[in-house]
Formats: sequence, C-alpha cells, structure tokens
Amino acid sequence: MMILFDSVPTAVQQAMCTPMHLIIPPSQGYGALYLGSMAALYERGYLQSHNVRNVVQVIDAAWYPYLETDELENVYRIDILDHSSADLKPHLEKACDYIDRLLKSGKNVLVHCQQGISRSTSVVIAYLMRHRHMSYDVAFAFVQQHRACANPNSGFVKVLRDSEQAWLQPTITTAKPARSISAVSKQYV
Repeated sequence: MMILFDSVPTAVQQAMCTPMHLIIPPSQGYGALYLGSMAALYERGYLQSHNVRNVVQVIDAAWYPYLETDELENVYRIDILDHSSADLKPHLEKACDYIDRLLKSGKNVLVHCQQGISRSTSVVIAYLMRHRHMSYDVAFAFVQQHRACANPNSGFVKVLRDSEQAWLQPTITTAKPARSISAVSKQYV
C-alpha cells in the first residue's frame, strides 16, 4: 500500500516529518511536555538538545525493544495497538498521573508512539483533560494547534469522551464537616 500525500495539508505533512513538538512549554518549576514519534529517539542528540530524559512510549510492536539508555532517566511503556478496538482506558489515569508527577518535578517529558499521530496524541489529550481540566474538544484543538497531524483513532476518541465528564467534575468529598451547616449559618445571622 502506498501513502499518497496529494490531499494531505502541508502543515500535516510537515508535522509528520518533525520528530516531536512542544505542547506545553516549561514554566517556573514545571517541565515541558512534548509529543512525537519514534524518530525523536533515533536522531542523535535530539532529546538531549531539548533536555528530555523522560519518555512515555505508547506502542505495541514485537520488533521494538524496550528503551534502555544512559541518556534517559525514566521510560514508561504502554503496550497497545493503534486500533479502534484497542482498550486504552485501563492505561490512561496511571499514565496521566505519571506525566503530571514528572512535569511538577521540573522534568521534561516526551510522549511518543510510532508516528506521533494517534496513540501518543490520545495520552497527551487525556493528560490535558485530567490534569489541566480541558474538555476533549479544547484539548484536541490545543494539541492539533501544536502538532497538526494529531488525530486519535475513533476508539480512543470514544474512551476520551467517555472519561470527560468524570475528569471535569469537581471532586466530591464524603468526609463529615467539622461543624454542621446550621451551626455555621447561626454564626452569621
């Protein structure tokens, strides 16, 4: 099968040929979040030049070895196919929390899959939804603004949309209040 780029917009073509894109720049005390493809791992010095020593791999390929290199501190791997029937849901919260811990500790993180289009994009969108409190539509548009080829498969989109309501709802605590509401109300009457 031959891939034809005749109908693919130039921005998407360029994004597909770029190993990784900055999604969230570093800020005071926080690391940067990058999204990309396997190519970022193989371009000598590329990760080092962006101070990336932490990688989330979202890939399932028997031929692709687990990363073990002195240049990386942490590698978190999610073995999953890029197929609409693949179940990404069991991996999302743990991966998002892992990314968040690293970013909050000032470390830069690359999330990648084979092409940087569907699987890794889905994880980055999930992170934005869960920890930056964006809706799916806002998170997807935000990611696509930075990596034009971002395009999660339909199964991953369904999982993300299904998770949206739970991640955007405020946390409800079940702890008993220290004082009753009526006691507090009487104080201010």
